Amino acid sequence: MVSKIVILIYNLSKKKIPTNKFFSDLIKRALVILKERNKICLSLIFIDSQTSRKLNKYWRHKNSIASVLSFSLKENLPIEFFKKEKILGDIFLCPEKIKNQAQEFKIPIVFLYKKLIIHSLLHLYGYNHSRKKEARKMEELENKILDSLK
Repeated sequence: MVSKIVILIYNLSKKKIPTNKFFSDLIKRALVILKERNKICLSLIFIDSQTSRKLNKYWRHKNSIASVLSFSLKENLPIEFFKKEKILGDIFLCPEKIKNQAQEFKIPIVFLYKKLIIHSLLHLYGYNHSRKKEARKMEELENKILDSLK
C-alpha cells in the first residue's frame, strides 16, 4: 500500500471535470499496481484550449491543442531530494479537448480520463513510447492498470 499521496488539483479551465475522489482513487489504484511504497506528490492542472496550445507549441513544437501534457520533475531536482518522497511532476489536461475526443471516438468521457491519467502517470515514472519495445512495455502496463479498475 502507498504510504501517502498528495495530489494537487487545479481547475483553471472552469470546465466541469470528474471529482477529486475520482482522480485520487484512480491514482491510488495505479500506484498499487506500480508497487509504489513512497510518499507521492503530483499535480493535475486543468487548462483551457488556448493554454494547451501554447504549452504544446512551446514544449513539443506542435501548434495544436493537446488533451494531456506530462512534465516530470525528477530530471530537475537533485536525487537526494527524493529520499522520503517522490515528487513526480505535473499533468496538464484540457477538459474541452478531452470531451471532444470522447465524443469523436464514441467512448465514455470517464474512461478517456482514466486512460489519459494512467498514460501520463507512466510518463512521470519514466516510461515512454519512442521505440517499439518501450511502447509495448508501456502499453502492457497501461492495460494492466486499466483492467484492474474494472
